Amino acid sequence: MLNLTRLVFLLVFLVFFQTTYGQNYSKKQIDSVFTKLKVLPNSTDKVDKLISLYKKSIYSKIPDEEIINEAIKISEKIYYINGLADSYNRKGLTARYENNYTESVSYHKRALNLLSESTDTLLKIKCLNSLGVTYRKLNLEKEAFNVYFEALDLSEKFNNQKSVAIALNGIGNIFIDTKEYDKALYYFRRDYQIELARNNPRGQEYSLSNIGEIFLYKKSYDSAFVYLNKALYLTKKFKRKESEAIQYNLLGLLFQNKEEYAKSTDFYKRAIPIFTNSNNLRYLSNTLINIGKNELFIGNSDKAFDNITVGLNNAKNIKSKENIILGYNALVNYYTLTKNYEKALFAYKLATTFHDSIVNESSQKSIISTQIEFETAKKDEQIQKLANEKILSELNAKSHFNKLIIISIIGFLIVSVLGYLMYLYRRNSDLEIENKNSELQNYLHQIKKLKKEAKNKSDISTESFEEYGLSKREIEVFNHITQGLSNDEIAEKMFVSKNTIKTHIKNIYSKLDVKNRIQAIKKVNSI
Repeated sequence: MLNLTRLVFLLVFLVFFQTTYGQNYSKKQIDSVFTKLKVLPNSTDKVDKLISLYKKSIYSKIPDEEIINEAIKISEKIYYINGLADSYNRKGLTARYENNYTESVSYHKRALNLLSESTDTLLKIKCLNSLGVTYRKLNLEKEAFNVYFEALDLSEKFNNQKSVAIALNGIGNIFIDTKEYDKALYYFRRDYQIELARNNPRGQEYSLSNIGEIFLYKKSYDSAFVYLNKALYLTKKFKRKESEAIQYNLLGLLFQNKEEYAKSTDFYKRAIPIFTNSNNLRYLSNTLINIGKNELFIGNSDKAFDNITVGLNNAKNIKSKENIILGYNALVNYYTLTKNYEKALFAYKLATTFHDSIVNESSQKSIISTQIEFETAKKDEQIQKLANEKILSELNAKSHFNKLIIISIIGFLIVSVLGYLMYLYRRNSDLEIENKNSELQNYLHQIKKLKKEAKNKSDISTESFEEYGLSKREIEVFNHITQGLSNDEIAEKMFVSKNTIKTHIKNIYSKLDVKNRIQAIKKVNSI
């Protein structure tokens, strides 16, 4: 009884935890729920709750890898493929947040491998979109295109507008990376219409921001300013601080391009504390380097150097190719203005050769990652095979038991029904034979009687049929009918075809308003 009470309490607690999912929890609360979940029997429901708890720890900024690893361990034990795929997809997202893009790709691809035979289309779409984001971070545009378009195709077939919007947004961003701005604008505008229909302010904000960024690159600064301010309004209204900082960053770039450096720096400085608090090193490095460039244009070379070097170091730490190149180019300008041409040349060489060094490093990691993926893929295949075998085994066991019961019941019912049907059949057969004999005797008696009457009356006079409008030919046919002749015999006597006789008989029935010969004869005899 005590164990049952504790279990009910735990379930109530978990329900409460799920309903308050939007709130932040302390590490103590997360640990408490994790401890209680661990003692529950292994099941798919337990895995799902562990994954939800891990997500909560991420949102609360206290990620606990032990939680997701426990979900993976249990999923492997009970061969829960979807749980295993969801866990690896979640680890891929975490790796991306930590700027470990190569590891992120590996986890997402492993999740997709597990989902290759799954019916969970929505989870597969999430994995594809997540993998697309990571490929973009690695500047692998071709790979990102492939997964985004696959996600878009599945999302449209599945009619999941949220996933469609995410895929369109990703494709648009790739076209920004490849500087195909008109194509990017097409996808972002499609995305914006979907977000309007979904009444999703956050999605609308992303779309407006992206459209504003495109106009910025196209040097349509007035249009860019309008869209970026619309996006900024939404971020402030719904209090999304990191998105607000991104709008400040873009507005800083806009005014830098317009050569309004003081105004540009003001927007960039508004973004710094927000990026620092959220540990967004990619945007923070970009912001610091651009502030350095502004200071350089204004003439504050010392401040320029400090900001550029700090931003460049952040970019190197997270392997951000575009920011590293931006930083080295900024140093080229700095050393040129300070007349240190040797260092300016060195920075220029680094800027032009760094791309290759990143590609080489990425290739090496890719080889290692591929080896790991090959080994884990074999393990995943074994898990999937065991999972399928387990499902088949359980289904077969249930099926055999159910078959025995069903066969027994069906057998009994069939025997009972067949016995009853045989009884009814014999009874009905006897009754039908009796009825047929009775009808036949009655029919013969009537024919005999009518023939007798017909003999007595001989041929029926023409006057008898005046009120019915029968023709002479029809009267002649009718007289033959009263004599008991068949259609063939009547046709032979009258030297006409059988079809002609049938037509005459049909007309007779119609005019006398009867259905057969007996009714016709009766009607005429009553005249």
